[in-house]
Amino acid sequence: MSRIEIVDKAETPDDRSSKDMSRKEFYFYIFGDLARGSYIVGSMFFDFIIIPQILSYVPNYYFLPSIGVKIGSILIPVLYIVIIVLLVALASFFEIKTYLRLWHK
Repeated sequence: MSRIEIVDKAETPDDRSSKDMSRKEFYFYIFGDLARGSYIVGSMFFDFIIIPQILSYVPNYYFLPSIGVKIGSILIPVLYIVIIVLLVALASFFEIKTYLRLWHK
């Protein structure tokens, strides 16, 4: 026959009271999700509103002067959209990298 041992589990409290936490832990517990959500919403706002808005102030596609002469005026709006998409992708990459560095688990 096998021997059966009864071992008490170490008590690990699932819920900690605010008295058991330090001030930093308490504020992180209360405002941690708010900071994460604000970072994500702010990043999306920057990606999808601010970057295209900044590029819309460039007169006559000034950042592509040689392409406009060689290709013609039909493809310039397409290139403008491609540049916006690439800038948004680059900004999103660095935002995700920063998010993972700040709030890794």
